[in-house]
Amino acid sequence: MLVRLLLQICCISLLMTPHWSYSLDLMRAYEAALGNDPAFRAAAKENEAAQANQTIGRSNLLPQISGNGSAMSNDTAVNGPVYLNGPSVTTTRAYPSNGVSVQITQPLFNLTALAQMRQGNAQAAQGSAKFVYSYQDLMVRVMQAYSDALYAQDNLAYLVAQRDAYREQLAVNERMLEKGEGIVTDALETKAVYEMAVAQVIEAQDQVNDSKRKLEAVTGMQINNSNAIRKLKDGFKPLILKQNRYDDWRGLAIENNPELRAATHAVEVARQAYEQQQAGHAPIVSAIASWGSSLSQSVPMIGQRAVTSSAGVQLTIPFYSGGGVVGRAVQAYANYEKAIADRDAVTDKITIELNKQFDLVRSSVQRIQALNRSVISGTELTKAMRKSVQGGQRINLDILVADKTLATSKRDLAQANYNHLLAYLKLKQQAGTLEIEDLEVVARFFESDMNMQLPKK
Repeated sequence: MLVRLLLQICCISLLMTPHWSYSLDLMRAYEAALGNDPAFRAAAKENEAAQANQTIGRSNLLPQISGNGSAMSNDTAVNGPVYLNGPSVTTTRAYPSNGVSVQITQPLFNLTALAQMRQGNAQAAQGSAKFVYSYQDLMVRVMQAYSDALYAQDNLAYLVAQRDAYREQLAVNERMLEKGEGIVTDALETKAVYEMAVAQVIEAQDQVNDSKRKLEAVTGMQINNSNAIRKLKDGFKPLILKQNRYDDWRGLAIENNPELRAATHAVEVARQAYEQQQAGHAPIVSAIASWGSSLSQSVPMIGQRAVTSSAGVQLTIPFYSGGGVVGRAVQAYANYEKAIADRDAVTDKITIELNKQFDLVRSSVQRIQALNRSVISGTELTKAMRKSVQGGQRINLDILVADKTLATSKRDLAQANYNHLLAYLKLKQQAGTLEIEDLEVVARFFESDMNMQLPKK
């Protein structure tokens, strides 16, 4: 899956060009986020760094080759008798010397190096699992930001309809007061509610701008107008799960969830850290071979070159290190047990969230059906109310109240639709099976504009 993911990211990055557009659909938002979202870019580099642990760990079991070279200028003074019982004479000599050497060391038995290699492999696998999690999380975050931006517009439309209804009601109360038929307290109450509605519209407009900025932050693209975000198509039909048993989804999550896999690899990393410290008591056996050439390395050898080759086995036995090995082993084992507890906590969190999203996907179907019926009824009521006003049986306020009720139903239906699609993606995410194809399924519920892109910020 990781190789496929990396190829997909490379292809999308090559295809993306910063053209101007007046609209943004869900798949374009996702493609932009792949290259621009800071959190995902950081996750990609974190994974790149984690893969290097495999090479680092393996290096401890491979040959280590080192070389040395020197070129020196020497001045010596030797004081002593030239012959037995003779007078002391100081003899000075100035001469150059040089030397080169190469040494190869190959571990034969090194439990510490073996544990480091296994730990490096586990760290690389953990990095891959974390990156897959970040990739799946990006799809969910894009959908969350996208749907939040749309819902903010839906909520604004509802609050505008509510404000207009209260404004008309206030106008009716004031006209009745002028005719001496109204009540002052009714007008004051309506005015207070109307002013509150005005404040709510202003707050909703801020929420529209805030949600737009959050979508811009994820995608890295400039959205000049919130209306440029493509909306849900008409005729929304909830998704039907192919697997209707929660236990089936839980089995998928235990096997595939990348967050849980990362926690499992973290346990192995901690276990190998403990094995490294335990190996501090074990002997180390290495094969060593060296070659060296030196000229004039001492006064007796001035002008003479010595070439030395050697090969053999080196044994290192640690006897006592002041209790440091034992202390580090105790510390590492405590960290190992902590990693196991952390994995159990991740398992509990995943199963709880999985159950929540599973229930939400299924229950939202009935909620959407009920809200659909409410919208149909509200639409018919609005049409009937307009005919009644034309016939003189109703006043304009009645139409506005009906419009407000219809706007409420449409807002709640849109939110239920968004939550259903989000729950579907989150369910697949918790099961560890979320793929780009799943996001494409969700994207088909929205209007699309595959020939346009937004400019980079």
